[in-house]
Formats: sequence, structure tokens, C-alpha cells
Amino acid sequence: MTQVFSIPTSAPFLPTLARALLDGELVPGFAPRGDPLALASTTLYLPTRRAGRLFAEALLAESGGEALLLPRIVPLGDVDEDALAFAEEAPLLAPPRAVPGVHRRVALAALVERWRDALAEGAGQAAVAAGPAATVALADELGRLFDQMSTAGIDWGRLDGLAPEEHDRYFEISLDFLRIARRAWLAHLDALELVEPAVRRDVLVGAEAARLARLGLGAGPVIAAGSTGSLPATARLLAAIAHLPQGAVVLPGLDRDAEDDAFALLTAEATQAPDHPQYGLAHLLPILGVERRDVVELGPRKHNGRERLLSEAMRQSETTDRWTLLAARLPEPDLDASLEDLTLIAASDPREEALAIALVLRDTLDRPGETAALVTPDRDLARRVAAELNRFGISIDDSAGEPLAETAPGRLARLVAFVAAQACAPGPLFALLTHPLAHFDLGPQPKRDAVAALELIALRGPRPRAGIEGLRAAVTAFDRDALHRTDPRRRIADADIVAASDLVGRLGDALAPLFACTGKAPLPDLVAAHRAAFEAIAGPLNPAHDDPAFAALAHAFEEIAAGAADGPDLRLEDYAETVTALFADQMVRPPQQGLEQVRILGPLEARLVHVDRIILGGLVEGAWPPQTRTDPWLSRPMRAELGLDLPERRIGLSAHDFVQGFGARQVVLTFPGKVAGTQTVASRFLQRLATVVGKARWAAVQARGESWRRAAASLDQSARVPRAEQPAPAPPVELRPRQLSVTEIETFLRDPYSIFARHVLRLQPLDPLDATPGGSERGSALHEALGTFTAAFPEALPADALDQLLAHGRKAFAPLAVFPAEHAVWWTRFERVAGWLVAYERERRESLRRVVPEVSGRLDIPLPNGPFRLTCRADRIDVRKDGRLSILDYKTGTAPSTRQGSTFSPQLPLEAAMAARGAFRDVPGSEVEDFRYVELKGGAEPGREKPGVHKDTNATQMADDALARLKELLLAFEDPAQGYRALAAPQWRGRFGAYDHLARVREWALGGEEGEA
Repeated sequence: MTQVFSIPTSAPFLPTLARALLDGELVPGFAPRGDPLALASTTLYLPTRRAGRLFAEALLAESGGEALLLPRIVPLGDVDEDALAFAEEAPLLAPPRAVPGVHRRVALAALVERWRDALAEGAGQAAVAAGPAATVALADELGRLFDQMSTAGIDWGRLDGLAPEEHDRYFEISLDFLRIARRAWLAHLDALELVEPAVRRDVLVGAEAARLARLGLGAGPVIAAGSTGSLPATARLLAAIAHLPQGAVVLPGLDRDAEDDAFALLTAEATQAPDHPQYGLAHLLPILGVERRDVVELGPRKHNGRERLLSEAMRQSETTDRWTLLAARLPEPDLDASLEDLTLIAASDPREEALAIALVLRDTLDRPGETAALVTPDRDLARRVAAELNRFGISIDDSAGEPLAETAPGRLARLVAFVAAQACAPGPLFALLTHPLAHFDLGPQPKRDAVAALELIALRGPRPRAGIEGLRAAVTAFDRDALHRTDPRRRIADADIVAASDLVGRLGDALAPLFACTGKAPLPDLVAAHRAAFEAIAGPLNPAHDDPAFAALAHAFEEIAAGAADGPDLRLEDYAETVTALFADQMVRPPQQGLEQVRILGPLEARLVHVDRIILGGLVEGAWPPQTRTDPWLSRPMRAELGLDLPERRIGLSAHDFVQGFGARQVVLTFPGKVAGTQTVASRFLQRLATVVGKARWAAVQARGESWRRAAASLDQSARVPRAEQPAPAPPVELRPRQLSVTEIETFLRDPYSIFARHVLRLQPLDPLDATPGGSERGSALHEALGTFTAAFPEALPADALDQLLAHGRKAFAPLAVFPAEHAVWWTRFERVAGWLVAYERERRESLRRVVPEVSGRLDIPLPNGPFRLTCRADRIDVRKDGRLSILDYKTGTAPSTRQGSTFSPQLPLEAAMAARGAFRDVPGSEVEDFRYVELKGGAEPGREKPGVHKDTNATQMADDALARLKELLLAFEDPAQGYRALAAPQWRGRFGAYDHLARVREWALGGEEGEA
């Protein structure tokens, strides 16, 4: 007689199973309650190890805490090899060894890479997605296909029966590869005496099923519980157990409410519904040899009738017309009862969803004896909830663990590879140097000092030359006196330079093994070099390390190294991406911490766990259910022809997990309305529920969730803060600057606060890390080229003026050669500028006596509290033959208009006023005839002269007016009450400067009106 049972969704699975086992409901004549030794002869198969631990707790609780010997608890798919080895009949003495997972991924990636390269060579272009990450992803899908074919017992010879001409051309190519790859892979495994993990699992499970069948009554009580038999080998094991004299199979949540004809449609060939939650169980029952009506239900259902509600909501599309007669099958009182403790939180975004969930879990802690769990396949949501609970000082157990690549050691290992791959580019290098685990055999403070010095010397501003030698050259060439002149407060001592140099040396020694892997290097060499570099930076790796993340990283390196011999040769940059992909799916599960009262569970873990309040989170399409994954190797018709599961099978498994979650007394459903600013689509499971219960009842379910939303919103609310006002600090007069350059006067006029920040607070903006060279660097190079050229020929131009100017240009632009793309564009533009400028100079110099380039000047302006010094470094002052002066200013961008020059951009008028008063070295004081800009853009119009004197006046008048206005401005700031107002006259609204964050410009300049969100 076949013993098959089911525990309804509303009954706690493991406690019900424990009670039924002790009371003799599962095995006829076997009721071990009260006998502490009786269970020792029992074998119990459960889906996971965690389920086994939880069942032991449930058994102890059900026995009233009495001492007893536990049954032998075995995870399904992890058969006890010792039992097989010592079986009395036909023992399985040497089960085949499975190929390690990383070994398989690496070797299959090498196969995929060779295939992809052959396709690209034949087609003249990439035929499939290229790159290390794509290669590993394709290898993973290939391994998954191998598993599916092995699990389903499908002969690979059936691939030959597929008609490729009926499919897309790509799948014809992939079919050819699959045939070759399978043969090559099997030959590889045979040579190593290994088999696929799925093959080994099926062999062991099959051997266990055969062993139990041979033992019969001698096997003792054998129970399998909680499995849906989704794997054929597991289904066969369940069937063997079900037919044992003392065997029993306990199914999770078999739908006893669906009509017989509706349930039969699930397995009918024309109406199969792999996305239905009962699809797996419907296929399992014939294998077990029972009808649905013969399955005995254990444990009483709860009064809320959720089984019937979920059965209706999840019915297949062919029978949804029966919803019109729902009241006959689910009367209104029962429907209302099923919704009593159901809550829907429709959050606006993932942050609000996570905070609301955290509050629900926090509320459970205030209810003695109650338990709660968040169940979600969305790992981002799980991490958000754990982070939100930290604000309450709550540490929560997350059964899924943390990806190795996201742990501190994992991130450091990735950084080491990327720094080497990108030749010490400042961005990743700075992240590596500041990583808390990267100590380079230095103490904390010496390391901080060395990193700070190296940051200022080499990492900020345009990047140095590539590699360790580039860093060494940057440190060696560093001019600390020049830095001090730029910013007197920023001092780099000799000791700091020595520390930076020492750090570069340590970094070079650590990364030397990776840098030695030039070109395409063998994968074993890269893995060994990577590990050596990591250990030189962070210390030795040991699989027995106390930190689970360090131990997992050591184990990962060992696994990768073990299979690396069969991997592809890679360049450093490709290796960095490949090893990141290989780390990505390895999880670190630290020893259980936090409160058992609240937990985070994955859907698989949650199937058998009973809690009082369950939160089903992240209920949006693409997460729950997951997005269907298209097989890159076989098309959908091909899979159907071979008899492989269709992608919708994952939806059915997800639907089963969703239904099982409704067994808790209180159920909270959550989903975000938007993710990353994009509107989400609520899970189809939610939409079905809403359709069945009706708008009014669903609105009441959602209304219960609004209180949690409001609580989440109020948690971060604080007292209203007055809107920030436009700052205008007024420091004591003695602290105010007594010297500014003419270029700073425009800043003084437009944004006095920047003058305050730079000269009173003495704050100097840092260059960004790895700054891409822009207009400033191009302008500096051009000014240097023109300055040195003009200084070499202050009077007449030589016959080869163009060649001479280009020679000066090459020298000036040489430092920018480390940026080849920018250098190529800018040098081409300079060549155009040079040709135009030589012609312009020949014409202009006919009226000049000499040219004075890059000349410094200063003018003291008397004020009540002492003189104010105006300084300048003029691009060029021309001394005309008549003794008058002409001032030129080179611009690589757009020069100010004459109107701007007479108001907020008075650089040239002020230079003219200084020149007229003899403020420039080597330039006699004289009347300024004119001043003008020379725009040198190097485009379609290489250059042009632009007047600086307004048509309604003359150079002398403009200069005198500019100086007079400057005196008025300076006199105003002699008043202690005059503040340095932020953005007094901004030229462009919305453009922000170096000090605008300090002035809180965004708060008072761009904020909305009162009452606006």
C-alpha cells in the first residue's frame, strides 16, 4: 500500500510532520511517542540541511522537551555514501567523483571562447557577445544545459534529429557547437575520471532508491517530506520510499480544492501549465502511483480558508471563467475570513518598501513569543532591510548569506586585479590604497600618511604615465615648492615624499607578479599571481581563517587554481573581468547571528519554516516571479522537441513558493511602485488575488498597509528646518585679502563668497582624481608655446617662423601625450592655430617695436586700512613704434564681449590701467592705445581677433573706469559690516563653482516655493 500524505498550506509543516511521526500517523504500527529510542531506526529525507536542523527542533518541541534519539536526517540529493558503500547487496563501493563547479566553469569558458573566436574569424566580425563576462555567462548556460539534459535523461543523440533549417541560423550554428562541445567535454571528464555533478547526484539517488527497495521492511521507517520531486531522480526515490512497507511521502501543500477536471488539465498534453504552482505535484502523483483523492491530508486547516482562496486565484487560464461562480465555492464569510490578516504595502520605491518591512519586523520583536520572516528572491531588498534594521540596533539572520564579491576581502581581491589590469589608473588605485584591509605591512597611521601624500602628489589632476614607473616618475618629479606657491597652506614635507615613494615601492613589489603576466598569459599563472599580490597587500589567505569571508576567498582561489589548467589564456584586463564573474555566484554564510525571532529567508528556505508573520517582499514582475530566461543554445521549439522544461517552469516554482507563504497567521505583501525611476508592474500573483477578491476587499487589504507606509515616512521626518539663506559672511577687516589678481576680480564681482572661501578661510579646491585634461590643460599648453616662442623672437620673426612655433608647441604639448585621444585632437587644432598665428604676427609686427610676453605686474591701491595690491600676469604687451602700448590676451574659448569687459569681466581694462601706470616689469608706463582678445580655437576658423574696447569709448577711459569701480568695490569691503555675498551676480544660473556646496547654493538658489515637496 502506498503511503502518500500532504500537509496543507495553513498548517505549520515541520511541527505537523513531527506530531504525525510521533503519533504514528505516517507509518502503520509505528508510534514512537514516549519511547526515546524508537526514532533511532527511522530515516527522514528533507529538502535541505537547514530544514533538517529545524525539524530536530520541532521534534524536540513536540516531544515536550524529553530526551530522545533523533532519526537519521538526510538532505535529499545528498545521499549517505557510507550507507551505499556497506550495503549488503551490490554495494556502490566507488561512486563517481563530480567535477568541481569552478573547474567546469573555467573549462567550458575555454570551449566557448575558442568557438566564439572561430566564428569571428570566419565571419570577419564577432558573431556572439564578446568579452570575459559574456564568455563565462555562456559557459554557465552551457553547463546548465548539460545538467538539464542529464537530469531529464535525454540522449544527446537526439540533437541530430533536430531540423536546424526550421530554426534561426544562429541555432544551427549553436547546434553544431553543442555536438562538438559535448564530445570534447565528455572526453575531458573521462580522462580525469570525473562526471557531471548532476550525473553523480542521479547515480547516488538511484543507488539509494535501489538499496531501499532491496531492503524492504529491513529499511525501517523511511519518510520523505517537503519535496515536490521536480528532479526525475528525486521523484524516483520518492516513489521507492512510498512503496516501502514502512515508507511514507509527505507533500507540501497539495491542492485538494481544485476540481478534478481542472487539476487534470495541468498534465494534459494540450493544456500543460508549467507556470502553475501545482504543476510539479501533478506530475509527481502518477510517478508515486496514487490519485489525488488517495492522498491523506495531515493536520487541520486553519479556519481562514486561504487554501481555497489561493486555489482560485492561481487556477490556470483555461478555467478562469469559473470565477463567475466563485461565491458558490468560496462564500463571502469564508472569503472575508481569508483576508482578515492579509496586508498589502504598496510602497512608492524600494527604500520605502525596505523601511516599512523593517518596521513590521521591528514590531514583531515587541510581541513576546511571536516570530516573523521576510521571504524574497530580491537580494537587494534583503540587504536594504538588514541595513534599515541596523538603525534600531537589530542584527538579522539572512539565510542566503552575502556574495563573496561583495565582502571586504572579495572587493579587495577584485580591486587588486583591476588596478593591475588598468595599469594603476588613479581611480581604482585610490580605492585599493584606502581599502581597510590593504595595509602593505604598514601601521595604520603611516599608511594613512603615505596614501594622503601620494594622493596629492600623483593621483589628483591629470593621471601620470601608466604603471608603477609612471607613479615613481610622478613622485620623483614632484615640485613641492610649486605646490606651496599655488597654495601656501598645502605643505608636502620631504618625509611625505619619502613615504609616498616607499608606498609606491611596496605597491610595485606586490603587483609585480601580475605585471609580469604580459600579453595573453596562462590562467594558472594569472591566478597564482593574483593570489600572491593579494597576500602581499592584505596578508596570507587560509581556508581555516576565523573570518568566513577570508576563508571563502582562500577556498575560491584554490578552486579556481585547481581548474585553471583547462582555462583560456587571458590578458590582464580580461582576467580581471573573468575572476569577478567567477567570484560572483559564491556566497559567504557567516555563523548564524542575530535574533531567531525575525529572519530573512529565500523562497526555497521558507517552504518548510513556520512563523507567525510572514512578509512576501519584492512582488513585482521580473523578481517574483523571475523573468523567464531564454536559452542561448537551444530555441524554445528545440527544447520542446527534446522534452526539456520550458522557461515557464521557473514561474511555476515561484508560484508554489508564493502560495506556501500564505500558511502564516499574518501575511504581509509588499511591492515598490517604482524602481530606479521606472514604473514597475505588480506581480501577476498579486493581480490574480486582486481580481478574485474584488476591488472593495482588495482596497481594504491595501488600506491596512497604509499605516506602515505612513510610519515609514514619519520615521525620517524632523522638525521643519528654516530654508537656508544666501550667505554673506563678514569677517574682521584684518582677515580680508589685501591682494588679488586681475583674473580674480571678475570672481570678486560675481561671487564674493568664493573670494572669502579661498582667501579668508584659505580653502583650496583639490583637483579630481584622474581628471581628464580639458580646456585648462589645453590653454596652459598653448600659452606656454606662444609665450616661449614670442620670448625667443620679441622683435622680428624668423623666416622659418611656422617651424619654430611648431617646435615650441611640441615641447609644450609633450606632457599631454599620455592622453593620446585628447593630444591628437588638440595638436591638430594647434597646427591650424600656428599657421593662422604666424600670418597674423607678420602683419601685426610691422607696427611694433617689440613684444613682451608673459610679463608680471603689480599695482598698489591706497585704502583706509592699508594698501591693496592688484597683481597680474599678462599674456602679452606690445610696445608700438610710437611708444604707446597694446595688450593682447589669448583665449582658447570664447572671449568676453566689450560690454562684459566694461562691467563684470574687467581683466583687460585693469591690465591697461596697470600698464599705463608702469606696473609691469620691463614695460615702461605709457598710454594704452588698445587691448584686444585673440581667440585661438583651431576649428574651421583657426583664430580671430576680437576687440576689447567698447565702441562708445576708448582704451584709456575704459581702463580708468575699471580701476575706479574696483576702488569703489574695495572701499565697500573696508567696511566691517560688508559681507561676502554668495553669487551676487552669477553669469550662468545653474552652473556651480568650487565653493557652492559650502555656500549651500542648492538649498537657497534652486529650492522650490514654500510648500513644495
